[in-house]
Amino acid sequence: MASSGSAEPGLRATLIACGLLTLAAAFWSGNWVFGRLVRFDAPPGSLTFSRWFIAALVLIVMCRRDWPSFPRVLREHWRVLLALALFASVLQHYPVYRGLASTTATTASLLNATTPVFILLISWIVLRERLGPAVVAGVAVSLCGATWIVARGEPASLLGLQLAIGDLWILLGTASWAVYTVCLRWRPSDVPARVLVALVAVLSSACSLPLAIGEHLLGQSLVLTPAVVAGILYIALGSTVLGYLCWNRGVQVLGANRAGPFMYLMTVFTPLMGWAFLGEHVEGFHLVGIVLVFSGIALTHLARRG
Repeated sequence: MASSGSAEPGLRATLIACGLLTLAAAFWSGNWVFGRLVRFDAPPGSLTFSRWFIAALVLIVMCRRDWPSFPRVLREHWRVLLALALFASVLQHYPVYRGLASTTATTASLLNATTPVFILLISWIVLRERLGPAVVAGVAVSLCGATWIVARGEPASLLGLQLAIGDLWILLGTASWAVYTVCLRWRPSDVPARVLVALVAVLSSACSLPLAIGEHLLGQSLVLTPAVVAGILYIALGSTVLGYLCWNRGVQVLGANRAGPFMYLMTVFTPLMGWAFLGEHVEGFHLVGIVLVFSGIALTHLARRG
């Protein structure tokens, strides 16, 4: 959520920024693994609320010097802040944690790599941005890769609608993150990034609270085992607070375009973590699908630069 700096950074600043962006990708990769690990004891609504509530408490304390500006910012920009909160929490993380109940962290992270494709599609739909033939071809190739992963390398399953519902939930969360990214163009320019993140966290916890309450009323309560407590703390402090802070600083130094490719490190970190902590394996259909996804993304980038 930070803006990029205008001056070219030095070597030391560049290396530090690259390290911070790599850390952010690692923190976010752990979100998929822990989300999968605690799936039996942490319902998706409760996990989403816990993540954002703890993160909001930490971020509010970090922004204590900015407290006097909170009421004004909320009053003047509540619409865009609420939209960012909805697409960052209820419509993104709830589907992600719901999907991880029935699909692997490895598959989920590879499907998440289609985010740039969804951003292009949503920009075309919402902002009427023009897509040239090469960009359309790139989008089609990437979506074919995502479809191959969802179909587990068996196209016949598409005809019989024998799809993993968890994968569809993951794609819904991915699309929501893309909408969130597009909506950032309307973020208030006069609000510091730290204040924006803190207020989005507060609103995200408020928006996800009804989901947690609804699950509790339906008998799906959060079971606070040591693994669940550790998972929630990691997701809240690592994936949310530290992940966003590292990412924002890296983007501030290198700029969004140079920082963007670091997101793809998640397709390396998550399978490694999934293998180490969950016993997951990368299968042939994963490799074919991710090659198609990355090929399509590369094609769209080359077309947009040309």
